[in-house]
Amino acid sequence: MSVAPGPGPWKRRQVRVLGWLAAFWLVSDLGYYFGLPALGIGNDYNMNPMPVAAFYLFWSGLAAIVFWPLYSRWNADGPWPTWRNRVLAAVIWTGTFALALAFLRWGLPALPKASWPADLGEPPDLLVATPAYFFPKTVEILFQQLLVLAMIVSLSLDGLPLRTITLFSALLFGGMHILLAFSGIPPRAVIVFLLGATLFGALLPRLILRARFGLAAAFALHWAFYAVVLTQARIFGPHVASSVMG
Repeated sequence: MSVAPGPGPWKRRQVRVLGWLAAFWLVSDLGYYFGLPALGIGNDYNMNPMPVAAFYLFWSGLAAIVFWPLYSRWNADGPWPTWRNRVLAAVIWTGTFALALAFLRWGLPALPKASWPADLGEPPDLLVATPAYFFPKTVEILFQQLLVLAMIVSLSLDGLPLRTITLFSALLFGGMHILLAFSGIPPRAVIVFLLGATLFGALLPRLILRARFGLAAAFALHWAFYAVVLTQARIFGPHVASSVMG
């Protein structure tokens, strides 16, 4: 008769998975903020979209390789086995990117030009974003979603309650955005993105574990957050932009 493992093994496994996830996020961010400039490669999303996108594509592929055993077990025994309805999944995926492309083609050019008080220094990349900005940003979002998905699936497989998984997700997703302090954006912007990331991290487990096609919804919401922040900053001008980003 098999005996269920005690708390020790799964706790050690959780610590190991969380350690790997934190290391992935930390090393990739340090590589972005310090590694790319050290190699003479700019890390500005608007000026260097291809190198930055390639950087995050590498990390996305590495995450997929390392955490594939977790992804392959995601929702295998749940009410909506992953990718069983491939046609509907493909429609949702295509629709999401069609809306994103529509925003870049027609929405972004229609916005007012970026306005930023000179006494605040250089404007944030997001405020002066061109369509090229969203290419590396999309790959970065994919990378972050892969990391959080691995954590949520791992904790779920170990039988942790949704409340505990939500806490871990909020702490990881929010905490890793502290590294935005290295990006040169003003402190208030770091706080805004930190709070937004923490709230979004708390929402992710319910989307991924309880909602059909929740990962697609999570990706769409994550992408839309940047589009909304950019839109309100351009429409309402430097006063709102500086209060949120400066």
